[in-house]
Amino acid sequence: MTTRHEAIVQGLVTALSAHAATVEREPDKALVVPAGGLITVTLGDPDETGFQLGTGIREWERVIVLGHVVDADSADARNAAVDAALSQTAMILNGSTLGGLVDYLLLGPPLEPENMPFKGADSLRGTLVQVTLFYETSDNPMETQT
Repeated sequence: MTTRHEAIVQGLVTALSAHAATVEREPDKALVVPAGGLITVTLGDPDETGFQLGTGIREWERVIVLGHVVDADSADARNAAVDAALSQTAMILNGSTLGGLVDYLLLGPPLEPENMPFKGADSLRGTLVQVTLFYETSDNPMETQT
């Protein structure tokens, strides 16, 4: 059985599997960027934002960073590929509740990464997007999802 926190992360990764890019959850090493691009999913810690007295419901926020990386020969091609990747991510996640796992999610603006830990980084372009997930759990946040 999976906790609610883990079920939500799995739901996000599953939703992103519809993307043309390869999706990797927290890769532990530098990767080669495939032809269709790469999305890395980096988890932030859940943050308890509220507690509903009398119901035992806990309210949570969790920020997950999606790193979009593309490979192309020219700067114009890299810019166009990143823009297309971001547009596809927005289409996939816009208005999503990840199958009812979250109440809602917010996509942040694209941010430039500080470094590109990938082989052949000269031909790469990347951007980061923060996805903030809003959801509730029972009084016991480690209770398994049924």
